[in-house]
Amino acid sequence: MNKYVSRIALTVFCMAATASLVAQSQKKEEAKAEDKSKMKPKAKPIPTYLGNSDLSSGMISKELFDSLLMQGVTSKDSAGRPYKVANFLFTYGERNLYEDSIGNPMILVDYLSEFCNGDTLTTFLKKNVPERSKAGDTVIFDQITVVSPEGKGASGKFMKFVLTK
Repeated sequence: MNKYVSRIALTVFCMAATASLVAQSQKKEEAKAEDKSKMKPKAKPIPTYLGNSDLSSGMISKELFDSLLMQGVTSKDSAGRPYKVANFLFTYGERNLYEDSIGNPMILVDYLSEFCNGDTLTTFLKKNVPERSKAGDTVIFDQITVVSPEGKGASGKFMKFVLTK
């Protein structure tokens, strides 16, 4: 009889613990649902372009890239309203051929990153990138900040170019 009472007590205890855990998980799910409803949807980044063109990513010839790079970064929304580019992070990946310690050739990428204020490159980059750029190199414009005609800040769309011949 004593075993019978202890089994019933254990069963009741387990059921109470399970009910408590289910109630706690439901409260957590309700809290998560409330947090999601409070969150604002992320704004879409404003389209950005290389120079006065409609190029925002992809393959680009070295000559065209060099000429558009001197024009800087531009931005306009889907309605065609121009945005002012406040700053951006410029990253240049230069492919180079090296030798290991026993003379085997290997291609490695050297990266150069610089934060640029305004819509154009720094003086150093303006002088050096066109001289060093070649087919196979990669250029990334990231962390672009743009300002609307009303003066509101927004993020610009990431751009990535691969140079060709």
